[in-house]
Amino acid sequence: NLLLIGNQGVGKNKIIDRLLQLLNMEREYIQLHRDTTVSSLTSNASVEMGRVVWSDAPLVRAARHGRVLVIDEADKAPLEVVCVLKGLLEDGRMSLGDGRTLVTEKHKLSSASDSAASDKNVIVAHPEFKVVVLANRPGYPFLGNAFHREAGDVLSIHVV
Repeated sequence: NLLLIGNQGVGKNKIIDRLLQLLNMEREYIQLHRDTTVSSLTSNASVEMGRVVWSDAPLVRAARHGRVLVIDEADKAPLEVVCVLKGLLEDGRMSLGDGRTLVTEKHKLSSASDSAASDKNVIVAHPEFKVVVLANRPGYPFLGNAFHREAGDVLSIHVV
């Protein structure tokens, strides 16, 4: 998992898009902002034929299908969102708002029993699931949350 830090406009997205193209890897994309909630990380609501339908958000789709999740503007997210993301990356586990639990291979292997894999409420992340986080550098004029300070210890940090 990777964290790219750089000023606005230096090409963090273009670098990652090109890298994923060269590696022939699919991606899911999510852009965070100050109004991002923990539930918006995991599910999306839409209206279909007059009914509200809930579907998996990019984070869950990426984990399920072994894609790379690109999280853009991570420094803009509220602290609780950052902490939940860090928990997934560090502990390999994330509780979803609908009662399901997302676990990575690391967490599955460290658990005492293999019953988690057979539980329909447990989503075991594909082994190829990876996370790339893009953030602006801390400090003026980017008065964000200093994502690297909060969660940088679980990511490989590179400055662009």
